Amino acid sequence: MQTTSKAEATKWFAWAETPRLSLADMAAMLWGERMVVLAVGAAICALGLMAAVAAPRTYTARSELIVRMGEEYVYQPTAGGAGAGTTPDMQAIVNAEMRLIGSGAVVRGAIESVGIATLYPDIAASPASDGRKLAAAERAFAEHLTVETAPQTPAIGLSFEHRNPEVAAQALNALVAQYLHHRRDVLVGGEFEALSEESTDLSGRAGTATAALSTFLTEHQIGDFESELAALAARAGDIETQLLDAQTRRHEAEARSSALRQRYNSEPEQIELYQESDARRDLVEAQMQRERLLSAYQPDALPVREVDRRITQLEAFLAGGDPPSVTRRGPNPVRQDVASQLYGMEAEARAQRGRETALDQQRTEVRARLRTMQALEPQFRQLQRERSILETNAQNFATRAEEARTRSQMLGRATDNISPVEQASVPTQGKSLRWPIMIVTILIAGIVALAAGLSRGLMRRSFPTPSSAARALDTPVLAVMPRKQDPKPAKVKPAKAEKPAKGKPALTIVEGGA
Repeated sequence: MQTTSKAEATKWFAWAETPRLSLADMAAMLWGERMVVLAVGAAICALGLMAAVAAPRTYTARSELIVRMGEEYVYQPTAGGAGAGTTPDMQAIVNAEMRLIGSGAVVRGAIESVGIATLYPDIAASPASDGRKLAAAERAFAEHLTVETAPQTPAIGLSFEHRNPEVAAQALNALVAQYLHHRRDVLVGGEFEALSEESTDLSGRAGTATAALSTFLTEHQIGDFESELAALAARAGDIETQLLDAQTRRHEAEARSSALRQRYNSEPEQIELYQESDARRDLVEAQMQRERLLSAYQPDALPVREVDRRITQLEAFLAGGDPPSVTRRGPNPVRQDVASQLYGMEAEARAQRGRETALDQQRTEVRARLRTMQALEPQFRQLQRERSILETNAQNFATRAEEARTRSQMLGRATDNISPVEQASVPTQGKSLRWPIMIVTILIAGIVALAAGLSRGLMRRSFPTPSSAARALDTPVLAVMPRKQDPKPAKVKPAKAEKPAKGKPALTIVEGGA
């Protein structure tokens, strides 16, 4: 519309400069710019429709895990037993498991298991380096992965979106498998390595302590300290016993030798052995000769009668009286026996005296060695204690490391505390963003079209309605004339403004056309 006024005939009004605008004026302004509004709205809707049609359909694979208290969450102190068996809160365990599922190591393992080319072909085909491709794939995987749980519920829900339903299920199952493998390494595997390293370190220190103990024994010429110390103590007691026995035997031998010497001195050196005569001896010889002859002759034989005659003569001679006999003297056998016993006792005394001397020397040597061993015993005990402690600790840590390894292998074969309620299956129904895109597009198209219509209407130098002109110019509108539709609008010269009368409003003529 074009407006002229007597108050201002030479000035064109700019509607954008006036603040007086009502809803009816805005509606009239948009109706006047309806072609622009429709054109802008149609263009944006067309673009949104193209985007909605081009939006891909995604499929969501779902899985769920049940978390229960396991051995890996039971506190096992490395040294001592304080606090053993303590367990954390169940919700804390669930939160920890959720963090493990969404960790970078698990996501990278799942991506490498499925393959970047299978999951994200666009990323795999990009000219970036392998590290950048993997990082981009991790970001995309994390964006499409959802890990959720309900309060006070030991269950974890997993979902993964992908354009390919089979790839979605495969990726989610690979994520669960990688999570179960990674949690074993995190919760149990680290303990085995730490215990093994500590066991190896303790074994090395125990070997060093053993070498120090061996060097100590070699320097002091000791084979087995315990055995040698016990042997020395037993030897000292035995020597003491033998020494007392030697002294007793020596005293006994000396006493017996003294008694035997007195007996020896009291005995005579020689005594009469026997007395004999020659006639009696001849008689005996004759009788013996007769017996021999009887073995060869008869009793009345001449040789036998001759011997009988001689025997008769000797008996007759002896019958007249025993002639003086010959007395034989010799050494006293009692004195000789006493002398033999005396010499034996003296030898026994000398032997026991020598034995006593030898035992006394041995006792001195054994006592000196025993004192040396007793002086070395504290150092030996210290070295032995260090070796024993290190060997015991090394054995304990080796046992615990083996138990940890066994427990890790058992967890590797069966994860009883993490139970998949259901594995991800290939989804059959997908979802698309077509309707959300279309709705958003319609909203944006309406807003942009209205803004374009209002902007174009505000930029025009005319009033959309007579009422807006009256409000803007503060003058009444008496008539509205339709604008002549010329192909080339003619210039309109402003009319001379007439001075209104006092107390009366100016006359306003409005030309316009709808």
